[in-house]
Amino acid sequence: TPMIHAKLFCTKPKYREKFFDTVAGTPAEDRPVVAQFCGYQIEHVLGAATQIAPHVDAIDINCGCPQQIAKKGHYGAFLLEKTDELLELVR
Repeated sequence: TPMIHAKLFCTKPKYREKFFDTVAGTPAEDRPVVAQFCGYQIEHVLGAATQIAPHVDAIDINCGCPQQIAKKGHYGAFLLEKTDELLELVR
């Protein structure tokens, strides 16, 4: 998937529909599918992962985006500077 903002995926149905069709799912020929989320708040990352898990083969937390929007949003490569928070997300 494209990078999906975990908080928006959890809280905005229109955003969720735009980035992933949980009704139709993914055609077999497009598999495997990995959902990539950005975010730092456990409740949103976990909520987004829980919602999409039945429809994908794996879930990824983006820790590589170096853009300023990622710094402002406390996600992407900037999570690597906050080891404790990152470890909480993956546990």
